[in-house]
Amino acid sequence: MRLRIHHFFDIIRDFGAGKEFQPHPYLHSYHKIANIILKQPLIKIEIVTESDSVCVGCIKLKGKRCTDIITHRKDFKGKEEFNNYLDIRIMDICEIEENSVTTPASLIKASEKYITNIHFIYSGNDKEHTEMRKTNVMKGVEFYVREHGIRS
Repeated sequence: MRLRIHHFFDIIRDFGAGKEFQPHPYLHSYHKIANIILKQPLIKIEIVTESDSVCVGCIKLKGKRCTDIITHRKDFKGKEEFNNYLDIRIMDICEIEENSVTTPASLIKASEKYITNIHFIYSGNDKEHTEMRKTNVMKGVEFYVREHGIRS
């Protein structure tokens, strides 16, 4: 599986929020990847900064480029540019190399750096939204640790 690091943490956030993973109108594979991560804490994940396994089937993917837009920020219009920005920040903070291979269990163990630095990572986003993200990521990490008996 190839995965952008922000997609991993989005999935963990959604576990914490108690989200049900259903097919999306864009037809991407987020729900499928979330269920794999939920069930397989030792699955091999290659960390990438380009279209990944979540993007498979998405109607906004043209070649390997995301053509979707974002509207919640003035400094970014394209979702791909924003996602690249986030991925680089997250990888730097969590000391994860691009193209490295890891597992959900290992990323859960490294999530403390992400959580501690979440306001820096998402600076420019709404602070209340970022705080909600932080709360849900912490709940998602706790859920995943309980579900799979992961120890630090």
